[in-house]
Amino acid sequence: MKQYNIAVAGTGYVGLSIATLLAQHNHVTAVDIIPNKVELINNKKSPIQDEYIEKYLAEKELDLTATLDGKAAYKDADYVVIAAPTNYDPVKNFFDTHPRRLHPLTLYKICTTIPSQSGTGRQKIQPALFSGIFA
Repeated sequence: MKQYNIAVAGTGYVGLSIATLLAQHNHVTAVDIIPNKVELINNKKSPIQDEYIEKYLAEKELDLTATLDGKAAYKDADYVVIAAPTNYDPVKNFFDTHPRRLHPLTLYKICTTIPSQSGTGRQKIQPALFSGIFA
């Protein structure tokens, strides 16, 4: 089976769950802006309370590293999964799903709780695959 280089932007519940599962058969680099979370993940400890993530990090053989350097992680990635908090502006009634500072030739998978029919952000990044949790 081919092994891919995958970057996961965001190490909250969704991002770390995805990173942990994908790291069983791929090289995964988890990217976050919080140094403590990166350090915990690199020490095989979960920065969030989740029984399965904690168990996988402690017991499974995972090809998972965490970094603060998103530019380097995205540059060599075959795929990038963006699992960032939903940035909602209640004044404009607008979901800003536009990723920033990403490599233009990488295929992105954007997971969101925003209904996938909304189209918000789709025209801003290509190539991208969008999937809504509530689609």
